[in-house]
Parts: sequence; structure tokens; C-alpha cells
Amino acid sequence: MLNCKQASQLASRAMDEKLSFWERAALKVHLFLCRNCTNFTQQLNFLREASRRSRFNRNFQLTAKAKQRIASAMKSKQDGN
Repeated sequence: MLNCKQASQLASRAMDEKLSFWERAALKVHLFLCRNCTNFTQQLNFLREASRRSRFNRNFQLTAKAKQRIASAMKSKQDGN
């Protein structure tokens, strides 16, 4: 079973390259069991999509709601929550 560090590394690698069958399976099992890593993976996907959109639309800006969610998440992380 993967630990969270290994799972986050695989999730990041999966964005750039195709993982082996066993790596994908291990990551899926870990994500099924670990809410924190699932959130991390969703955040990676969000950032990738935002980056992709910003390349095509130079006027792209995050919504006020998205900015607030990011600021709240960063503050929570700083406070140790």
C-alpha cells in the first residue's frame, strides 16, 4: 500500500506521463481510502485546467469565490488545520 507521499508523487507524475497498470491501481486504491490525497489530486487537476485555460485566454481570471477558497485553504494550512 502506498503512503501519502508516494501517492502524491504518482498523482503528479500521472499528469505528465502514463503510469504502469500497477501504479495506477495502487494510486486508485490509495485515493479510495485517503480523502486528503483525493483532495490533493483534485487540486492538481484544477490547477492544470486553470493553467491550460489561461494559455488560450489571456484575460482569464479566477472568480472571487475561487480566490476565497484558495485563500482559506492557504490560511488553514498555515494555521496547521
